[in-house]
Amino acid sequence: MPDSGVPRPTFRWEWNINTIAVVAGFIGGFMAWGYTLAELRNGRDENARNIAGLTAQYGALSTRIDLIERGEAKMDQLEYRVAQNEKAIENVDTRMNRLAESYSNRFADINTQLSAISTQIALVNQTAQEIKATQSSKPAN
Repeated sequence: MPDSGVPRPTFRWEWNINTIAVVAGFIGGFMAWGYTLAELRNGRDENARNIAGLTAQYGALSTRIDLIERGEAKMDQLEYRVAQNEKAIENVDTRMNRLAESYSNRFADINTQLSAISTQIALVNQTAQEIKATQSSKPAN
């Protein structure tokens, strides 16, 4: 190239404040990006550990809930059985009361009959004594 008469600029090693700011910004940005990436990875690892712990707790709670539900079902069955037993006891009590009343009535009837028989026996005895008395008072032929 021919020399056009314009002096060629000479290279000078100078630090421009804009260049320093841009380079520092890039370096700071990369460092912040690296730190953010590391925190993100640590957060993911911690979340994975938390999820594993929560899964274990969920399993334990699920087992407890199943046990409670089975116990509740047994309680319902027990309540039903108790209610049925109470009804059966009431029925037995009613039957016992009826039997007692029936036997009481029968005993009253038997007592009445025995009284009547006793009265009849007393009359028979009285008649027999009168017959004896009349036979003893008559002279023997």
